[in-house]
Amino acid sequence: MESIQPTDFTLFPHLPSELRLKIWEEMLPGPRDVEIEYHMDYVMFNEKKISKFTGWRSREPVPVGLHICQESRHEALVHYQPSFGSYFHPSKIYFNFSRDTLLFGASLPGSTYLLDVFLGGGFHGADDVEKLLSMVLYINEDSYGRRYFIWNEIRLFTSLQELKIMVWEADLSSDEIMRQYRSTLRDVKIAHPEWRSPSISIISAETGTAWGNLEPLEEPQ
Repeated sequence: MESIQPTDFTLFPHLPSELRLKIWEEMLPGPRDVEIEYHMDYVMFNEKKISKFTGWRSREPVPVGLHICQESRHEALVHYQPSFGSYFHPSKIYFNFSRDTLLFGASLPGSTYLLDVFLGGGFHGADDVEKLLSMVLYINEDSYGRRYFIWNEIRLFTSLQELKIMVWEADLSSDEIMRQYRSTLRDVKIAHPEWRSPSISIISAETGTAWGNLEPLEEPQ
């Protein structure tokens, strides 16, 4: 006779609360890479298509504990908070600042990284910039011609400890690009001596090859 596997654990509500909370905690995901996107909606007005910014969003699934029951949600909210909203737009991305990494530009190779918009405040900017510890940026070649590259934006992430820059260029360009990164980073450090940069890794987005590190202890003399 074929055995029937139970699909429900009806005794769960009768477990000690400490054990239930431990189970909910064990269900939480580990460190995640959470890609953030600038989201637009489009409406027709006078036969014209009008775009409207509706807030920063992510395709990363919401931690499942937020949906099971009130108790699991309460426990999940200890670790994850709605983040990256603004005065004009509610926070829609659940993020654990002590464990998660924020990604810009991974889904659209060569897309603008949008750091200036993210930091800009007002209608298009986002809150919680000062809480970020880890970030990954996918950078296109349009950024290379800027006098200070992206460092003036990076220094405004005041708690950032780790930064990975994923470069959409062939490995043959690595030496030239690394020289530019070091030069522009040094210029910004000289202009802002109070800034202590995060640990910075440069990686080819095409091949995954690590090009090198820009260490935070390499302060200008």
